[in-house]
Amino acid sequence: MVNDFSASMYLPETVFETVKSFNDSSANDMKCGDMSDQDLFSLGLRDISAKVDPYRLIRYDIPDTTPVDGISWATVRGTKISYEECIDILFAEMKALSQLFSFQGEYKMVIGELIDHFRYGNGSWFYSQRLNLAFHDRINNYSPENPLSRIEDTIRNEFKLNSMSIDYPSLLHSIKIKLLNSSLPKFDEKADRINGLGISIHDIAAQKISLINLQKYAMGWSATVYFEAQDHFGLDVTDIRNKIYNQFRFFRIWFFLQRHRDFAFKPFFTNFHATGKVGEY
Repeated sequence: MVNDFSASMYLPETVFETVKSFNDSSANDMKCGDMSDQDLFSLGLRDISAKVDPYRLIRYDIPDTTPVDGISWATVRGTKISYEECIDILFAEMKALSQLFSFQGEYKMVIGELIDHFRYGNGSWFYSQRLNLAFHDRINNYSPENPLSRIEDTIRNEFKLNSMSIDYPSLLHSIKIKLLNSSLPKFDEKADRINGLGISIHDIAAQKISLINLQKYAMGWSATVYFEAQDHFGLDVTDIRNKIYNQFRFFRIWFFLQRHRDFAFKPFFTNFHATGKVGEY
């Protein structure tokens, strides 16, 4: 039986929100079509594809697998193709290369869905039930630093110390303080390098955690916590200058398609969410 409804006066309540805001269209990785050939050359991006030269719209007669420093880029021979054919080839190559990072598990198809949305979505928001499920698993994966664990521990300790009367504003404040030292859920575990989550969610740009329900019972309590997250499916200059990312054609093709002024495929926000429940019954 529920014997304390006073918590509902203060809920729902945002108990954590990242400094980076949601829907930040001004972020560098949300730019598109802002670079010329020379801008991309200055970033070392001459060698984009193993199949085409997208600057000159030439399909290589023999796919180019030679390191760019070992060949005269300007003299690579091939067949002139249309702009549309070049786009088809680049997106097909990008999908094929994504399998290097996404070949195992139930989420391996997500990156293909994201690439299709990059091509056809015109910058609209992206939602995926698979990502919601993956995020749910991540936030409910117990560790002492997990935000859900911190919330559970804080509520449990408060109810043990003050079993008769709870100061809910003070409790919410304590939760907010504890969450400042928590580790936000991300897709950065070793398994994420091959299961499609690491490549699909480049980084989680913004997160928000809300306590939406808290009930105290005669013999226990329960709480419901709502997690919202947003990633940018886009690359910024810092990304492409990174030695790790720069070495992979996947990222070079992505950056080219997004940032070259003649291609200018729009990046977009990837939104996902999940609910966590904690308590003692």
